[in-house]
Amino acid sequence: MDHLPTPDETRALVRPLDELDRKVLGGLVAVWMAEPGRIRDREWTSQQFVQIAIVAHGFDAADAAGAPVGATSEDVERIRSYAQQHMERVVRVGFALFVRVANDLQQRAGGFTYENAQQCLRGYLEVPFGG
Repeated sequence: MDHLPTPDETRALVRPLDELDRKVLGGLVAVWMAEPGRIRDREWTSQQFVQIAIVAHGFDAADAAGAPVGATSEDVERIRSYAQQHMERVVRVGFALFVRVANDLQQRAGGFTYENAQQCLRGYLEVPFGG
């Protein structure tokens, strides 16, 4: 990303994402907000992506090996496949969304709070699908 995306550009990045991608995207941006110093840590971001994808796929948690608790081998393959096919795009949109939300909060009278950030984030994630 070589420039700050406008609000409309950010919405255009989010619009084609389906509900599952948006759940993972929202969770990923939320963990980056909680730990902004780790946003450039690729390994940590990948781990967070998989953990969030596990929950977004309907599992409560992962075991010590990183597999969804109570998952079948087909479930594990479905999540692995999802991560392989979607991680790059969701992370790319996540970076744009993260910087857009940060900029929006700088312009806000209330300043930065986690609650304000979550509210702003939800505004971008609620863009109608394909619309």
